[in-house]
Amino acid sequence: MGEMMKLKKTDERGFTLIEVIVTLILVGITAAMAGMWIVSVAKGYVFAKKNMETTQKAQLALTRLEKEFKSMSAITSSSANSITYDRLDNTGAIINQTVTRTGSLLKIKDELNDDTLTNSVSAFTLSYCDDATSTSCHATWTSTSCIIVITLTLTGADNIQSTFTQRIVP
Repeated sequence: MGEMMKLKKTDERGFTLIEVIVTLILVGITAAMAGMWIVSVAKGYVFAKKNMETTQKAQLALTRLEKEFKSMSAITSSSANSITYDRLDNTGAIINQTVTRTGSLLKIKDELNDDTLTNSVSAFTLSYCDDATSTSCHATWTSTSCIIVITLTLTGADNIQSTFTQRIVP
């Protein structure tokens, strides 16, 4: 029997229960941290995409307004929030159009159309300046005005307000 005791293996291989539990805890913590990182990256991507869309909407609206204002022949009425003007269409007929904010929409209207330039508008103002160096502008078009300053504020991702400004010489 003494010899049998000597034959007992002392180098048994395997994991203890404590080693398995510690390993599972470490894997769980690592997976949770990786998951939180993936979620933050995904949120950042969605935020950047929505802000890019907001910027594109503003650029398109301001480009359209620049084209419209450069083709106008006369301003019939103006204020800090809207402008009504005449312009010639493709056939040479005079069209009377109005650019105004209606709720959260920026619209351009005439006798036949009521087009939306952009949505998510939180502010839209027009200023009328006498020259390029003028720091004070008027709330209405005057006989000395030669520049229209458009300030457009859109609500983007996470309700962040982004303001865009365009100076146009009609």
